[in-house]
Amino acid sequence: MESSKSILAKIFAEYYLSGAQAGKDKQPIAYVTAFTPVEILRAMDVICMYPESYAVVCSASGKAKEMIHSSGMGSFAQDLCSYSLIDFGTEHYEKLPFGGLPEPDMLIAANNQCSTTFLWFKLLAQKKNIPLFIIDYPIAVEDQTSIREYIARQYESLIDFIKQHTAHNLNAQKLSEQVTYSTKACDLWLKVHELNKRAPIRIDAYKIVDALFPMIAAKGTKRVCDYYEALISEHQHPNDASSIDSVRLLWHGYPMWFLAKKFPGDFDEEFQIVLDDYTLWWNLDYKSGKDDIDKLITAYSNTYLNWPIYKKIDWVGEVVKEYAINGVICHANRSCRRALADIVPLRKELSKCGIPAVIIESDMANPDFYSKEQVNLRIESFRDTLRT
Repeated sequence: MESSKSILAKIFAEYYLSGAQAGKDKQPIAYVTAFTPVEILRAMDVICMYPESYAVVCSASGKAKEMIHSSGMGSFAQDLCSYSLIDFGTEHYEKLPFGGLPEPDMLIAANNQCSTTFLWFKLLAQKKNIPLFIIDYPIAVEDQTSIREYIARQYESLIDFIKQHTAHNLNAQKLSEQVTYSTKACDLWLKVHELNKRAPIRIDAYKIVDALFPMIAAKGTKRVCDYYEALISEHQHPNDASSIDSVRLLWHGYPMWFLAKKFPGDFDEEFQIVLDDYTLWWNLDYKSGKDDIDKLITAYSNTYLNWPIYKKIDWVGEVVKEYAINGVICHANRSCRRALADIVPLRKELSKCGIPAVIIESDMANPDFYSKEQVNLRIESFRDTLRT
């Protein structure tokens, strides 16, 4: 079996090369937000590029601070989404990682993760004078027929929009293949996390974070399934720094992409981050639906950030039980207001269940809002609490 490292390198290269080649071949390119139903776009031969994912790359490369400061967005509040500020900074910054993203022919935005992304894409559409399509997802309170019909009509309009701007038709066979591979990939992605359900852990949490990229860039392909199968096969045994008696921690929310291991503080055999539930937000449900489009409606309307707060809290509580978590570190990420909203009520609910939690204030991509000393002090104090 090919190694996961080798497959990941190929996925990374193919993603960026496909964008560069599409620009040369005049193949249509769409910028999309994180939870856009890309299976539809790819079944219409559209190359999908993720500005949010590219912002992560820029942050991990250590360029985020410079790019944000050169973004020309000084008149906007600097606690706006750091992904968007980095993206606007790419227009004024030389020597971009991987040469930057190719110019898009269209923009597709959805509000099933936050309300900032479609405002960001609206501004992009104005600046670049290119067409924009916005998908509106009502909050996922319950499975209402009227809501599903509302989203289905939008998907029909999305297909018409793409056809209008590309002259490409939807290939039903390609769509079915995309949905099949997306379904399998999500099953495998859950199994990657379940490697750490029992002690000692099999895979470091930061490695799971690093393994998220194929779920985004290669969704709907056999390659992403091959990658997760290889990753699972390679981590069947406990890692070298694992311990049966360790204190098992959950990191709740976004990683800090500008840090080498995505999480601050010192963790060892005694205190281990078992998982970051952010990566589990990508485990979408493609299995419910009468056809491929209906399955996509279920998957993309039922995202974590589109849930009401009570459903988020219940879900995190179940994760805490399933993974035998002893303590929770909540990242109060100032870039994501939807994620921020659940932290205080979540901490209260965890306290009722006897699960200690600490709140760390920072940002997912902008190191300007990260204080190493303050964060480490809070984590060390939290360790003292867990020792008692």
